[in-house]
Amino acid sequence: MKFTRVKEIICITGLLSTFFVFDHSAAQEKVLFDLKKVADRPRPDVETILGESSKVVDDVFRGSRGSTYPATRATYMNGAVEVTYLEGGARYLTIWIQRLGGKYQDYSYPKDGWTLLGDLGLDRKTTADFSNHAITRWRDLPGIYEINIFPTAENRIWYAHVFINRIYE
Repeated sequence: MKFTRVKEIICITGLLSTFFVFDHSAAQEKVLFDLKKVADRPRPDVETILGESSKVVDDVFRGSRGSTYPATRATYMNGAVEVTYLEGGARYLTIWIQRLGGKYQDYSYPKDGWTLLGDLGLDRKTTADFSNHAITRWRDLPGIYEINIFPTAENRIWYAHVFINRIYE
C-alpha cells in the first residue's frame, strides 16, 4: 500500500514539474501584440488590442509612388506604436522599439530582428529578403506586405516600419 502511494506522489510531482516547465517556456515566448490581428483593422478593433490611443491626428499619407491618402495617425503604448489608418483600416505602422523599454532596448541589430518577429506573433524562422548594416526587410508575410527594421548607431533595433498592403508603399 505504501509503495503505491509513493508512486502516486512521484507521478504527481513529475506532472507538476512538466506543467511548470511548459508554463515557464510559454511565458518566455510572450507576444508584444499580434500584428496580424491589427493589420487592416478599423481603429476600434485595434484599440481592443493596443489599448486606448494617447494621440490622434488627421493627416495626409504620401506613399513612395506619389499617391496621397487622407489618413488618421494614432499613437499607442506610450508613443511606442504609431498606426496610420488609411481608407478605414490600419495599413501602416511604425513601432519604436527603443520606446518600448525593458528587454526591447537590448535587442541587437540584426540578430534580434527574428526575435522581434516572434514578439509580433509572426514566424521567427522567416528568412529576411534583404539585410545589410542599415536595414533588414521581410516581404510577403501572411497578411503583411513588408516589415523593415532599422538600427541605432549602437547596433540596437531602433524602429520597425510595417506596410500591410503594397498599394500604400
